[in-house]
Amino acid sequence: MYYDEILKLTYEQITYLSDFINTLKKLQRSIVNSELDDIEIAIEQEEKILHRIKNCEDKRAEAVNIALKHYQIEADKNEALDKLADVLLAIDPEVYEEFNQVRTILLERVKEVLLLNSQNEIIISNSRKFIRDLIKNILGTKKENFFDRKA
Repeated sequence: MYYDEILKLTYEQITYLSDFINTLKKLQRSIVNSELDDIEIAIEQEEKILHRIKNCEDKRAEAVNIALKHYQIEADKNEALDKLADVLLAIDPEVYEEFNQVRTILLERVKEVLLLNSQNEIIISNSRKFIRDLIKNILGTKKENFFDRKA
C-alpha cells in the first residue's frame, strides 16, 4: 500500500540516477576531449535530469511522511526510512527485503554520482590551471620556457 508507492518512486529515482551517471560520464569524456558542443549538450541533459531527480525525491519524501503518519511514527528525516523499514519487517518480510535492496542500490548510485562529480571537478580544475599557466607563460616574461619548466 504505502510502501508500494515508495518502492515505485525509489525505482524511478534509481533510473534517473543511472541516466545522470551516464550523462556525467559523457561530460567527463567531452571535457577530456575538449568537445565544447558535447559539453553543452551534456550540461543541458544534466540540468533536466537533476530536475527530475529533485521532483522524484520530493514525491518520495512525501510518500514516506504519509506512511509514517499512517503508522503513527514520529521520526526525523535521517531516521524515517529506518523506522519505515522496521514497520515493513513486522508487516511483510519479503517487502522488507525488497525495500532494503532498493535502498542499497539507490545508495550505490548516489556514491557513484559523488565519485564522478569529484572526478569532473578535478578534471575541470586541472584544465583551468593548465590554461592559466599557459596564458601566463605566453603573455608573461620569457625567463622560463613553458615546456622546459618542471611540474
